[in-house]
Amino acid sequence: MLIDVTCTQDHIHEVNRPLAMWPATPPCVTCGQPTVQIHLPPALRAMPDPVVVFRGPDGTFRFPGDAHGASAARYAREGFERIELRGHADVRRFEKVMNAHEYSRAARRVEHQQQFREQREKHLRGELRQQMQSMSERGRDFARLVMRQNDHKPRERAQDANFHAEVYSYDRSNRDESRDAQGHRRRD
Repeated sequence: MLIDVTCTQDHIHEVNRPLAMWPATPPCVTCGQPTVQIHLPPALRAMPDPVVVFRGPDGTFRFPGDAHGASAARYAREGFERIELRGHADVRRFEKVMNAHEYSRAARRVEHQQQFREQREKHLRGELRQQMQSMSERGRDFARLVMRQNDHKPRERAQDANFHAEVYSYDRSNRDESRDAQGHRRRD
């Protein structure tokens, strides 16, 4: 359980206290002095850095490696809108939008490929029908069988994009802090 503690040296930390340890508090991680639990207002709690993305004028998105780095500055100069996702709910909403967008792009690509394939198939079937006129009866039966089998082949479909922000896709059990020295998961 995450709690806020302070020591006699006025260091304030957010620490993990197993329920079995209650009501005791762990020593200060900075100076080792005894601590007491305090209750900070929500505004004083440390917030993780936001996930930053940039939306272009054409609706495309860019994902800078560093929210304050050179690529972020370049996107701002080029007229991209800076979007800060400050919490789990914001990130999940953005993932949903991105997955819908990427699925739509994939569906258009698959549809275009399907149209191209159908045009090519129509052309090749026309050529095969012309060649069937000079074939034996067995050859024509075989060509018809191949065309029927080709008609029943499954068509490609657009797949889910599965876009996700890794920083919010790992739960506590994936982090090193939740493991003991032997690598076993702590039960707190």
